[in-house]
Parts: sequence; structure tokens; C-alpha cells
Amino acid sequence: MITLNGCSSGNFSPIIGEVTFSGKPFYDRKNAILATNNLDRKSLGYKGCITSGEKGKFYHPDHIYNFSDMQRLHEGDIVVLNKNGEIIVVWEAGSEQNALFLTENCNCNCIMCPQPPNNSKSDFFIKEANVILDIIRSRDEKYICITGGEPTEVRKDFLKILKRCVDEHPNACINILTNGKNFSDKSLIDEVKQIKLENVIFCVSFHSDVDILHDYIAGSKGSFKKTQIGLYNLAKIGAKIEIRTVVSRLNFNYLPRIAEHFYNYFPFCVHYAFMGMEVKGLADKNKDKLLISPIEFKQQLRNAVLKMVQRGLNVSIYNLPLCCIDEDVRSYACQSISTWKNSFIDKCEPCKLKEKCAGFFTTSSFIHVDDINPIA
Repeated sequence: MITLNGCSSGNFSPIIGEVTFSGKPFYDRKNAILATNNLDRKSLGYKGCITSGEKGKFYHPDHIYNFSDMQRLHEGDIVVLNKNGEIIVVWEAGSEQNALFLTENCNCNCIMCPQPPNNSKSDFFIKEANVILDIIRSRDEKYICITGGEPTEVRKDFLKILKRCVDEHPNACINILTNGKNFSDKSLIDEVKQIKLENVIFCVSFHSDVDILHDYIAGSKGSFKKTQIGLYNLAKIGAKIEIRTVVSRLNFNYLPRIAEHFYNYFPFCVHYAFMGMEVKGLADKNKDKLLISPIEFKQQLRNAVLKMVQRGLNVSIYNLPLCCIDEDVRSYACQSISTWKNSFIDKCEPCKLKEKCAGFFTTSSFIHVDDINPIA
């Protein structure tokens, strides 16, 4: 999510609303946030305001003023205004990378998690997700992601929000980012199968074919067994599944074996992805254990990808620069990093494949710059 900053007009509760530059009729302002150069009487009735000008009068709605990044907002963006002057863009108009964040809670503590779990109340996130769904109800959204934390940890709300997404956006592809463990509970599976799942993909993280290593990376004993049961339970109800494996120093040597494991035990999945690591949060804290240059594991990655291709499995490479991937598997690499946290370094400028490259996470604390070589 993009976070921008201005000055707060007061000590108000978080305000969630849809940005408008053009303005709305008075009767249609209850979920709208006016973005304007100056506050005047035309700003009355809005849920909140954002202005590049000075602080408004007492009769103006709660607002962020002296905001200098107005060009980074768009008509139809959905934002949260906070009393500390933050403007958080939680839904970017026209983007295909938006997500509903349901909770910071998680039943794992993955060693490389870019957003460490925080076992706190999820009420605000659930409210935020429902307000977003209220606002986008009439929009033709092509992609919706449901994430956390572990979104199934707020089970009842997860099911309600998933059903809203399916019912209100029947043409959208809905991705659920999950560790899969809670789907080992048959009662949850029985509830999930009551929802139309034709356009839903369950994106399940899987760290290793070795149970002890998987559990160590997941930070939770028994995760390997529960995730595997969860995968089979989802398959039994006809759910579409993608398996995602983040590559680190702990598991890179196992990649060809992991590929064999997928073919032998989970050939029913619609997609598989090997992913570069975002060095943020716990990944940054544990980088001495985790960091590895893509150059060091390019052979293992190549072997794993080709094993899967030869067996007819649909595989991709996420989050890795093309110059660090063997040429014969570059066609499986995707531009997978969200646009708001995607960047390139100066060395990338002359590269002829830059437009097709995933680039780097701006959020990562470390990039293997010395291993980047532009492709001529």
C-alpha cells in the first residue's frame, strides 16, 4: 500500500473513503473524500478532505492539509486518512494489484515474512474491507486479492467477504493468499464449498518437501502436515490452487526435489510459482540466514522449472530480475512485483529486456546489485 503524508486537521478516527477531484452531488458524499487545492463551502458534506492548501475552518470536514503529493492520487482511489497526517492508498483505481487486507493475525511465523504477524484485533481491517467492497460494488474489477496475516484466522468475516467478492464481482479473478493450514479443518472446507469458487484461486505457500525444514521456515511445528491436508481438502471440493515457494538460502538446494514433490503429490494445482524474496520485516531481521543471490541458485531454479515443464505443470518465476535467470527459463518469469513497490537500478537502464523484467522491491533492505548485468 502507498503511504503519503500531510498535516492532520485534528484528532479524528481513521476515515475510509473514495477520492474525488471532480466532486460529487451532496447526496452522494457519505463515502467520498474531496481532493482540492483549497477548502471552501463546496467541501461540506464529504466524509473527509485532502488539500494542498492551508488548514480549513472549524466547519470543514476532518482533513489532511499542506499535502504536496496530489499528483499521486487518482479519481476513484480509496484511501484511509489518519490523525497523524498519513494518507494510505488501500485501493488504486484501475490497478490489477489491489487487495483486501483482513487481519494481521497468523497461525505461522514465517522466518522470511515481509509483514510480521501481530495478534491484535482485526475489527478495523474488516470494516475497511467492507467499505471498499461497498464503494467498488458497481465497478468492473478484474482482480481482487484477499490477504493478511492469514485471512482464514478471521473465519466468519473471511467467508462473508469471500462471498461478497464472488457475488458482487462474478467476472473477477479472486486470489486468496494463505498458508493453507486452516483448510485442514473439514468444517471450514464444508463452509467454503457453499460459495461459488469458479473464479477463485487459493494461493498456498509451501517451503520445502522436507517436513522439518518446512516447519522451521513457517515458524510453526506441524505446518507441513496441515498444509498438505489443506491442499488435498481444497482439491476435493474442486478449488483452484496455486502453490508458491519463496526461495532463500535455507531451501534453494531443494528446488528440484520440491518440483518432484509437486508432481508426485500435488499435480492437480492450476499453477506453481518460485518466488524471489522481499527483504523486509522478518526477512530483513533474519537476512544472515536467508540472503542468497539469484546467481547462486539459478541452476537449481532452472532444473526445478524444467522438471515441471517436462511434466506438463504450469510454472512461473516471480520477483526475480531476468539477468539472474538462465536464458532457457526466462520465458517463465513474470512482472510480478506490485507497481507501487517496483523499481530498477541505474545499471538496468541499457537493458533491452527491462520492460519485461520484474525488477526489484523498493521495500527490500538489500539488493544484490553486483550480480545485476544488463542484457544487451
